[in-house]
Amino acid sequence: MATVRRSSPGLVAAVLGSAVAALLFAHNAFVPTGSRLQIAAPSLKPWGFRGAPIARKSAIVGVAAGPTSVVAGPTDVVMVRSPAETYMALADKGAANSQKPIMKIFHQSFVSGCYVGFAGLLSLSIAGNIGPAAAAAPGLQKMVFGALFPVNLLLILNSGGQLFTGNTATVPMAVLEGKATMGDLARSWIVSILGNILGCGAFAAAALYAGFLVGGTQQLAITTTMAKTSMSFGQAFVKAVMCNWMVCMAVFLSEAARDLGGKMVGIWFPISAFVAMSMEHSVANMFLIPAGIMAGANVSVAQMILKNWIPVCLGNAFAGVVCVAMSYSYAFGKLGQ
Repeated sequence: MATVRRSSPGLVAAVLGSAVAALLFAHNAFVPTGSRLQIAAPSLKPWGFRGAPIARKSAIVGVAAGPTSVVAGPTDVVMVRSPAETYMALADKGAANSQKPIMKIFHQSFVSGCYVGFAGLLSLSIAGNIGPAAAAAPGLQKMVFGALFPVNLLLILNSGGQLFTGNTATVPMAVLEGKATMGDLARSWIVSILGNILGCGAFAAAALYAGFLVGGTQQLAITTTMAKTSMSFGQAFVKAVMCNWMVCMAVFLSEAARDLGGKMVGIWFPISAFVAMSMEHSVANMFLIPAGIMAGANVSVAQMILKNWIPVCLGNAFAGVVCVAMSYSYAFGKLGQ
C-alpha cells in the first residue's frame, strides 16, 4: 500500500518562491553577478525620433559594481517631428540630394517630371470633361483640378524624387547650415531643372501620341496654356512666389509627418490650394504648356520660355530661398544665432 506524504509548509514556500523567481527572471532578463541592470527610459523629447534618448536613473538595480546592461524601454510612437527637427531634416535632405552623382540627380528629376505629367494629365482629363458644370461653376472645375493634382508630389516625395521647386528650399537650407556649398546648389538646380523639363516634355509627347489630348482634355490644355502665357512678367513672378511658398510648405509638412497618411494630408492641402488659386508652378508648366502647344494652342516655344518659364522659375526660386529656407534658418538654424 502506497504511503501518502504530506508536503511541509517549508517545501511549499520553496516551490512558490522558485516560481516567482522564474517569472521575474523571464520578465526582467538575467542580471549577472557584478553587473547592473538599467531600464532605458524613452526620450524626453516630445516630438519624435531624432536625437539620442536621455537616460533616467534605473529603478531596478542589481549589484552596484560592474558594467551597466541596458534593456530597451517603450518605443517612441510620436508621429510628427517638431518644426525645428523638420527644418534640420530638410537641410540634411538638401545636402544629400545636392551631393549625389549628376546622373542620379538627373534620373530622379526626369522621373519626377514624368510624375508631374501623370498628375497634370489626370487633372486635365477629369476637370476638362465635367461638361456644362465647368461653365456654370468655374470654381468647381478649379477645385476638381486642384483635388487631383497633388498625386504628383505624393509620388515624388515618397520615392526619392527631385523637383527644381523643392530643391529651391532644401538645398539652400543645407547651404545655410554649412552642409553644402554654392557649387552643390548650382549643380543641383541646373541638373534638376533640366531633368524636369525633359521628363515633363517626354510625358506630354507620350500623352499626345497615346491619344489623350482630345475632347475636353484638349480644350482645357489649350485654355490653360493661353492663360499662362498671357500674363505680364511681374504677374507671373508674384504668382510663382506665392505658389512655391505653398509647395515648399507641403514639402515641410510631409517631412514632419512620420506616416504615409500624415504625409498625404500635409501634401494635399497646400498643393490643392495653389492649383485652385491659379498660381504658377514652373515644373507643372513644363508639362501643361507643352501639352497645350501639342494640343493646338497658338503659342510659340519662345513665348512659353519668355512669358512663363523664366519669370516663374525666378519667382519659385525666390520663394524657396527667401520665404522658406532663410525664414526657417532664422527661426531654427544658423541665421537666427
